[in-house]
Amino acid sequence: MFNSMLARDQRENPGASRPYLSVVATARNDDHGGNLLGRMQIFTDAWINQAKRHKLSSELILVEWNPPADREGLAAALRWPVELGPCQVRIIEVPAEIHARYHHASSLALYQMIAKNVGIRRARGEFILATNIDIVFSDELMQFLATRGLEKNRLYRIDRTDVASEAPVNGSLDEQLEYCRNHVIRICAREGTYKTTPEGFRRNEAEDITSADSGIHFGSGWFSAERWGDGAPFRWIADEAEIQLAKAPAGGGVLALELECGPGIDRDGATLKVRDGWGSMVVEFGIKGRTKLELVVPARVGPGAQSFRFEVEGGGQPVPGDPRILNFRVFRCDWAHRQSEGVKTPSAGSIIRECRPLLTRLLLAGGIARQFGSGFPGALAMLRAIRLLRARGEDVFDAGMEYRTGSGWHDLERAGGERFRWVSGGAQMAVRMTDERHSLALIVEPGPALGFQPFDLVIRDASGNELGRERVNGVTFVDVPLPVAAGTLVTLTLDTEGGGKRVGNDPRELHFRVHACGTCVKKPEMVGAAEARPPRFWIVHEVEARAAEADWTEILGPSGFQIAAMGKPRFLHMNACGDFTLAARENWYDLRGYPELDLFSMHLDALFCCTAHHSGVVETCFEAPMRIYHIEHGIGSGWTPEGQAQLYERLAKKRIQCVSYEEVVWSIAQMRSLSAPVIFNLEDWGLAGTPLSETSPAMSSSAPGVRPAL
Repeated sequence: MFNSMLARDQRENPGASRPYLSVVATARNDDHGGNLLGRMQIFTDAWINQAKRHKLSSELILVEWNPPADREGLAAALRWPVELGPCQVRIIEVPAEIHARYHHASSLALYQMIAKNVGIRRARGEFILATNIDIVFSDELMQFLATRGLEKNRLYRIDRTDVASEAPVNGSLDEQLEYCRNHVIRICAREGTYKTTPEGFRRNEAEDITSADSGIHFGSGWFSAERWGDGAPFRWIADEAEIQLAKAPAGGGVLALELECGPGIDRDGATLKVRDGWGSMVVEFGIKGRTKLELVVPARVGPGAQSFRFEVEGGGQPVPGDPRILNFRVFRCDWAHRQSEGVKTPSAGSIIRECRPLLTRLLLAGGIARQFGSGFPGALAMLRAIRLLRARGEDVFDAGMEYRTGSGWHDLERAGGERFRWVSGGAQMAVRMTDERHSLALIVEPGPALGFQPFDLVIRDASGNELGRERVNGVTFVDVPLPVAAGTLVTLTLDTEGGGKRVGNDPRELHFRVHACGTCVKKPEMVGAAEARPPRFWIVHEVEARAAEADWTEILGPSGFQIAAMGKPRFLHMNACGDFTLAARENWYDLRGYPELDLFSMHLDALFCCTAHHSGVVETCFEAPMRIYHIEHGIGSGWTPEGQAQLYERLAKKRIQCVSYEEVVWSIAQMRSLSAPVIFNLEDWGLAGTPLSETSPAMSSSAPGVRPAL
């Protein structure tokens, strides 16, 4: 069908040059949404001038549906430049008598999707973009389109960036773009519609999973906060979820997370990976049920806000009643409070009595003398070891020190009146340096995995740089200076530089044990500023794990067959898709355009996107800085979060029907289950058999409505 239509188009328009891109929008001069001509003037001016700037071969098709008899047509009402450059302008009129054929003609002045189909059916471009008359395209997006890098069998989508309505109608292109960049009010993203902060982050909600002053913002992959009944607020995440940090604790901080598996995860749980702002995978951990975690976030490297993202491996299962992919339900994502056990410091005498065997082994091993010599220095080192033991809380760590342990540290044990933690090679930890404390101090003893033999304890930072090395022979007091700025939460590995082995039935590799760990005053030798670079690994610590609150296997049991038939579908970007839907001309023809239902246009564009996906057309989303800016219209004239109730009230009052969200969800579930598209239109879609008049704006500078090019 497409080839025959193409041949007919060539016969009917033998002299017409074929543009690379057709841009289709529809309107009528009725002031819909307030200042319609002003918003439309910005749209036409911006497109024509950007096509000139980037030498983009295009045609701008305006479908004038049911033009009001008492007002000028769009060709006369809008101002047009003398020179169009590489852009052609075509205005196709659908007269009132054709509009009158439709059921809601008396109460619905414009059938938006049928009108767009009229333009799509008559477009000549290799690719066709369906959009609206109050959209401005960023220069970065136009520059990409001009490269002719679009591909067939792809449906291109983009987030919509809403801007305030006072965009300068008579401003230059650069003035209009500058206004749009600086007057953003909300983002219509794949996951929902969000107000924005002055810095451009998605604004958190009044009741959210983070505190109001945390500086934590939730980017792509996070759905809006919700709650069940009187329960705590939570957010769902899909396959990826970005966290943006407008501010973070100086020197790095610890992020407290509480989450549980959702219906997107099977009963065996899933792996949650963390990728830093450079895309490197820095840590991963398994989640099964409801889990509390602490994630050590290093200090920011370089200017700008810090960001990282979660990736879910082992999720992606759908639910029949929701088009979203609901992998994890997150109840908390906030900065953890500084650890402090508030334990009363024991006296030196009590520590000497309690730890006499340990201190005796320390002296006999010669670790003190070897590092500090005999006499006064050795005595001073013994005092430091005693002070380190006095500072312990209930664990082996200094009770007043901010620290976190990662992999390689085993649970606290007690034996023979002593308490310690066994540690495997490559163990991870994070500790914050202070103005007074510049080094990491430990009391260490070799373990069975090393045959209780001497070894070199090597301490490295998260980028693999060696910070210190100490010989451990028996019980040894280790004091390693750390060349990091005060206040930095430094991430470390404690390595033995040698393979170990398991002993007996114990599954652990017990390289050494730590009797005490804290910070000390030994200053490092600063050899010049090191190059700032991101750490290669982060630290995560599981605080608590228990069964999930919701048993999704039981809840979704009756839908098991349908869920299995769906497989692991993609959650498509169907939010505000009527403002930017771009595909090859032949794909539009194969899908027969938007559904031509005799209803209000709500959700018809979403059905098209779903149909395209299940016909094999791959969704591809443009990312920032490529953007489209939508100039705000009046509340209730089109969908906005603030005007939704007013819009539906107006439709109900006029008895105009529309496809409900529930019906869209049902249709999506059916297409997912059958792995097949639903083609809504017959072959005459877009009023293919109806002759329609077509005009172009007068191109003479003396003609009414013409102005010089900007």
